[in-house]
Amino acid sequence: MITTILATIVALGLLVTVHEFGHYWVARRCGVKVLRFSVGFGKPLYTWVDRHGTEFCVAAIPLGGYVKMLDGREVDLTEAERAVAFDQKPVGQRFAIVAAGPGINLLFAALTYALISMIGVQTAVPVIGSVPEGSTGQARMPAELVTFNGRDVESWERINIAMVDVIGETPSVELRVRPLDSNVIQSIQVPVPSDLLVDESPMVAYGIRPWSPPVEPVFDRIVEGGAAERAGLLAGDRVRSMDGEPVLDWTDFVNRIKAAFDRPVTLVIERNGQTVELTVVPDRRDSPQGPFGFLGVAPVMEALPPELVRTVQEDPFTALWVGVERTVEMSWLTVESIGKMITGVLSPENLSGPLTIARVAGDSASSGWYAYLSFIAYLSVSLGILNLLPIPVLDGGHLVFFTWEWLRGKPVPEEVQMQGVRIGMALLMGLMFFAFYNDLMRL
Repeated sequence: MITTILATIVALGLLVTVHEFGHYWVARRCGVKVLRFSVGFGKPLYTWVDRHGTEFCVAAIPLGGYVKMLDGREVDLTEAERAVAFDQKPVGQRFAIVAAGPGINLLFAALTYALISMIGVQTAVPVIGSVPEGSTGQARMPAELVTFNGRDVESWERINIAMVDVIGETPSVELRVRPLDSNVIQSIQVPVPSDLLVDESPMVAYGIRPWSPPVEPVFDRIVEGGAAERAGLLAGDRVRSMDGEPVLDWTDFVNRIKAAFDRPVTLVIERNGQTVELTVVPDRRDSPQGPFGFLGVAPVMEALPPELVRTVQEDPFTALWVGVERTVEMSWLTVESIGKMITGVLSPENLSGPLTIARVAGDSASSGWYAYLSFIAYLSVSLGILNLLPIPVLDGGHLVFFTWEWLRGKPVPEEVQMQGVRIGMALLMGLMFFAFYNDLMRL
């Protein structure tokens, strides 16, 4: 819980600061007087004022922030103040100030992805063990997945992104694979699912099973309070049989436990050279695919063979290009996903709120620096793209007003802007409540 809270505050605080700094920096370059730069909402926890008279504030609720500028629509201006008021600046400067927030989020994401590429990371070679029924073409399994729908993929992360990208767009995609015992590239056509269920991984949706060397059915960790602990299972136990049938490996054990929800099973355990027989009732868990049994154990994991691990690392110049490329890719994926939710290709239940963000922040932080930096980069992309949506209240809505003003030569009437803000606020609040409801349903 502490890790989740800290990881969420750090991620949101950093990205909100970056976003608002974009507005602040361009506003200062355009000669606009900035009254307040706030990270968070609500009661100020700490404030200070710089030599330009800007009040910097850290507030109690770390779910956003704002930059308040001098504006003649809010206060009466003196002649001297008109020169430094936001609303008195040319439309091009106002456009740049508003666009700078989402823009710097995308720039920050590109630099973060570049940093990840420069540091380098070891990743498992994506090897598949089987493809779903309905696939055409022949290939020996296990095989390394080399390209997905014509895109080079060097990790499972890249594959999952490519999978989501084509859902609902084509009936099938080509997988080019290389069997582990051969250098010959083979081709398979795999059907594309029509939808992605909530909390369902793309691999499950496609019916593609990853392959890894067999894992022995030996417990490394027992979850406190889980079914395994209640039954008396201990770390170091090796499962020999389940209901009288030998257990082949960890995958075999997990599949049989999943099928045994809400009913007792008999396990024969090897413990310290002795055989112990225990009865355990797996807890019932629910998923979009139906109920399954959950024991609350983790296996002893051996390191992958060197040939199944690759290091992905780039020189600084290539890394910068990779950062830009990844940012463009993730931006397009975000836009596509929004469009697919609107058209019904993706379920709106996939929309996530603050609870899901917090859960992913905690999980990624626990998984290591690579996962956490990747999460921050993608969250920065999401923040930038969502703020560019043409909804009044968001930066994108203001940009629509400014574009109209530039084309027509006069600003959008004040009453039209206010009505747009009311509609935008209602739409935004509705989306926030729906996302929060989805979060609660996942819990």
